[in-house]
Amino acid sequence: MIDPGPRVVLVPDLGEDLARAMARLEESLLILRAAEADGAVLPGPLAGGAALGALRRLWQALAPTQGRRAAAAWHAGRLYSPGRDELVPLRLVDGGAVREALEPDGAELVAVAAGISGLLDLADTGDTILLRERLAAAGLGADVVLTPVEERAYRATTDRFNAMWPRP
Repeated sequence: MIDPGPRVVLVPDLGEDLARAMARLEESLLILRAAEADGAVLPGPLAGGAALGALRRLWQALAPTQGRRAAAAWHAGRLYSPGRDELVPLRLVDGGAVREALEPDGAELVAVAAGISGLLDLADTGDTILLRERLAAAGLGADVVLTPVEERAYRATTDRFNAMWPRP
């Protein structure tokens, strides 16, 4: 069982969407890093590959919670409504590790990083605490059928996630 304490945060498993966004951001940062090697002067959080390093540390913390990587890490349990409709999975990740990955320059990255940060820094509510405890009790990789109360908590939490990470 995982300790669902306040350092553990809920992250929606966005399949490969988050991996693609991180790859696009990494590509942009690699281009900036090459320009810097050719003599361009970059602002503080981008200089010296700081943002690139932060992005890579962040992905290292998040990758095991996303899509096929979650399955490979045995974190790929599914969530179901009481009526057995499959829901977007929520994963548990160490919020302290994520915050450390972003220090000191990660907060100043581009809009994608802001969206990721919002997902990871979601303020605790009764709903998130309920879901975090339920998922932790079930264990990594377990399929979970939510109760009606848990499904309402799920819907409220995913509405908050969707406001920060709009999906097409």
